[in-house]
Amino acid sequence: MLSFVVCSVDAGKFAAFRRSLAACAGGDDVEVVGIHDARSLSAGWSAGLARAAGDVVVFCHDDIELLAPDLLLRATRHLERFDVVGVAGTDRCVGMDWSEAGIEHAWGAIVHDPGDAPVLCFYGAPGGVDAADGIQAMDGVFLATTRAVAHDVGFDATTFDGWHGYDADFTFRAHLAGYRLGVALDLPIAHRSAGSADETRLRYHLRFADKHAASLASGRGPWVDLRLPILVPDGVDAAFDRANLARLHARTRDEATRRREAAGQPYAAGRNAPCPCGSGLRYKECHGAAR
Repeated sequence: MLSFVVCSVDAGKFAAFRRSLAACAGGDDVEVVGIHDARSLSAGWSAGLARAAGDVVVFCHDDIELLAPDLLLRATRHLERFDVVGVAGTDRCVGMDWSEAGIEHAWGAIVHDPGDAPVLCFYGAPGGVDAADGIQAMDGVFLATTRAVAHDVGFDATTFDGWHGYDADFTFRAHLAGYRLGVALDLPIAHRSAGSADETRLRYHLRFADKHAASLASGRGPWVDLRLPILVPDGVDAAFDRANLARLHARTRDEATRRREAAGQPYAAGRNAPCPCGSGLRYKECHGAAR
């Protein structure tokens, strides 16, 4: 059996997710463990794990649509190679946000579709394979693992008692424990939310940094925010085709190189201005630090 653990307080979203799952489950033995009163995602996922009957457990958001009819088969196949599988992440963890290390360490692709103009958000794709390995931290929109690994790693509902940091903490601790993490490139998912930041995000960012201070890498790299219009569902297969992903990969890496070179020029920006490399830091904190 395969178990999906989903925290949701929105009956409409939860019902839509179940319909999406049913469309790609076929005759597979699948259960949905809905947690509708979670105090936090860590607490909710812990409660869901305790109730899950499947040997394979998928933790995911309630506002996603699964865009491949055999997506569950693909996910379980990846678990023959990896201990935890996601759809976006980094091979260099420097903080709670997996994108912080820069685009050259980022992997995966996901469709963001709030309801009006869906876009393909691309991060990275190694050539000729259907998954990136060597991953250290991943996004919690979709995480597949085994029940044994999930129990062993667990969720820290004490430190991450809200809605941020739960995923980075779980996946980074899995990496530190020696488990193999992979970002799959053939699990197309539409996320019906673009995400949001609130005043509590910084609190959990600092908690993550404090908890993992001895293990985190340092320094940020250039970021390239590549978003392309996509037709859902008609354009999904073409978007996730390996040749297309390879083209997008080259595009982001070439742009990262260009931005790094531009930021490395003398007086590339005012000291308090954003660094031209796109890291999100001020110039004086990034490429202008030594000037």
